[in-house]
Amino acid sequence: MLQRLTLPLTIPNYIEVWQFDFDFRIPLQNADWVLLNESERAYAMRFHVRDDQVRSIATRAVLRRLLGEKTLVSPKQLRFVTNESGKPGLQGNNRIKFNVSHSGAYALIALSTSSEVGIDIERHNYQLDTIRLSQLVFTPVEQQLGLKVTRRFTEQWVLKESVLKALGVGITNHLQAVSIVPDDVDGEYSVINTNPAWQKIKAWLIDSPTGYASAIAVVL
Repeated sequence: MLQRLTLPLTIPNYIEVWQFDFDFRIPLQNADWVLLNESERAYAMRFHVRDDQVRSIATRAVLRRLLGEKTLVSPKQLRFVTNESGKPGLQGNNRIKFNVSHSGAYALIALSTSSEVGIDIERHNYQLDTIRLSQLVFTPVEQQLGLKVTRRFTEQWVLKESVLKALGVGITNHLQAVSIVPDDVDGEYSVINTNPAWQKIKAWLIDSPTGYASAIAVVL
């Protein structure tokens, strides 16, 4: 099932977020498979677990259909490019920006007709050693926010990942380069970064399915 999410009012109105629910009980859909190019099919079939194959194939097919509607180009004819950090974009079209994330039974696709966007969804993992991991992935400023509870840890993680994805930089190498801190506006976060070349960016927690956390970031 595909549905457009209602976003916080402070998110720019040129941003859309679509949620797709996976149904792992049904066979792989040929209508999805035929939309993918050879490299996308090969990537999906590298997964040994069928659920991972379904996520890869279905998410890419939904992305192609949404972008096809925006660009008035056949979904099958769309061509993608990636930057040096692997962030994808549309070949020959700088107007439409997008980002994708999936976890468990859900995928999120963010579309923008203006600035860069990043999105992330993660399922809460109550087996994580949040205290140890917080010291590895969060800055000293972020650690003061109280991230020992799994829910808060996951929320901070999706905020951070969405910001780095919007900036189009590698996640692992820049975890300590940004601190995401809450604003006075409920659900809105400011980004403190150590790179003066990076543009201003904001992040928001958005509605998530039960057991998950989701966030979106937009370069302003």
